[in-house]
This record gives sequence, structure tokens and C-alpha cells, in this order.
Amino acid sequence: MSNFWRRFQSKRWWWRVPAKAVILGLTVFFVSFPNPMLFARHVQRWRNPDALIDPDAPALADMRRALIPMLEGVAFGRPALKVVERYVYDRVPYAYDWDTWGVADYIPTAEEAIEAGREDCDGRAVVSASLLRSLGYEATLVTDFTHVWVKTDHGEVMQPGPMKKAIESNDQGITINWSQLINLPRSLSYGCAVFPFGRELIVLIVLALLAVRPGMNVWRWTTAFAIMVGGLLVVRWAGRNAWHPSYLGQWTGWVAMVFGMLVLTFGLRRSIVREQVVIEESEADGGGV
Repeated sequence: MSNFWRRFQSKRWWWRVPAKAVILGLTVFFVSFPNPMLFARHVQRWRNPDALIDPDAPALADMRRALIPMLEGVAFGRPALKVVERYVYDRVPYAYDWDTWGVADYIPTAEEAIEAGREDCDGRAVVSASLLRSLGYEATLVTDFTHVWVKTDHGEVMQPGPMKKAIESNDQGITINWSQLINLPRSLSYGCAVFPFGRELIVLIVLALLAVRPGMNVWRWTTAFAIMVGGLLVVRWAGRNAWHPSYLGQWTGWVAMVFGMLVLTFGLRRSIVREQVVIEESEADGGGV
């Protein structure tokens, strides 16, 4: 393995750098989506998430029968929306997608969410919207990149997000508010905060190992890796509350991780220079014989 790595590192940068990028990309992908089929399905569904809303889903029938008595005497509109919201919260307990599906993110059909018995915000929103349509409401899905909830003709339910809507769904597809892309760092911080730490650590380890070259100072590598892990821990702490995150903590964590990568890069360049000096000295000695 050591000889293979030396040969790999001796390749031209225009071959070596893309190869490392592919290795890192595949690591991130399979850490996030061990089941690629679910990833493909997830991406396809987000092209038109409202297509997942199914008021006639067979699995929804029992829920609807249980819900109807709860709505007796409740006014149509906001009061009824709150009843439906509370019922879905109780009937479909919250669980992260990696606990339910084993992947970083997955938006299910109403059937899948009900059969799984637990879901995160997007699955609960699909179930809620399906129930509301079966009750005569106009219901669509919206998201701010961190949370997914339901917009109806009588108001919003499923705990509307704290930020402006980034994506609104309708029967024809989705409408994107591009100005809200500014919220992606916050959403990414929340995702890092709640994603399994062990999986994130795998990505950092692979990233750090890809920087290893013969002659690299072990202490420099260890220090850089420790800084990166520390930055990740700060991001996880700062972003764990989607509603009230610590922006200072988030930026501190991201800056620390970038700094750790810069230390690795600097160490990598120094090891390359030392390696080149050794090669030149070896060639010079050989030439003098």
C-alpha cells in the first residue's frame, strides 16, 4: 500500500488532484447515501414534491377515520388545521432520516411515511398535506432549506420555518426563491449538527489522509486534523437548534475547519518541496559517479 501511495503521489497534479476529488466525493456520497437508489428517488421527487401528496392513499384511510371525530364541532379553517397538525405529530413521531431510511435525507410518499411509523419534517408534511386535501383544503409543500411545512388556503401548518420560503411546490413543479440561497450555510450547519458524528468523522479522516505525502510532518498532520475535528464539533454545537442557532459559533467552526485544511495544504507543499530536493540530490549524486 505504501508503494502504491508513493506512485500515486508521484503522478502529475492534473491527474492526481481530480482523482483525489473523486475519492473524496464518493466518500461524502456513500457516507450520506449508502443506498444510492434512495438518493435517485429523493432527487426525482424534489422536482415536484406536491406529486407525493395523495389524499386517496390506502394507508391514509385509517388515519382519516380516526381524525374525523376529532373535528366534530371544530370550525373549518385555522382551528381545524391545528387539530390535524397535532394529530399528525402524535400519529407520526419525529425521527431523522438516517434512523428511518439510513440516508442523510429522503422525502417519502404518504404511504411510506405511514408504514415507517416515524418521519422527519418532510414526511410529516406529506402526510399532513394528504390529510388536509382529503378534507377539502388546498395544501402544498414549502421549505426554507432547513424545514418543510404545509401551506394551505387557510394558513400554514406543521410549524412554519423561521426563515422565508425558499421553495414552494405546486401541481406543476416548484418555484425557487433564489435570494434565499443565502440561508444554505445555516441549513448546512444544522444538517452537520444533527447528522451522526461518526459518519462526518469518516469524511474528515479521508480528507486528511488524501493530504498525506511521503516526508509530511506527522505532528503537523495531527494538529491540522485536530483543528478540523474541533471546528466540526463547534459547528455541531452552534447549529443544533434550527430555530435559534449561534451564527458566531457556526462561522467560528467553519473557519476552524478551513484553517485546518490550509495547515494540511501548507504541510503538503512543504513535503513536496522536500521530496523534490531529495530527488534532485539523488540525481546529482548519480550523475557524479
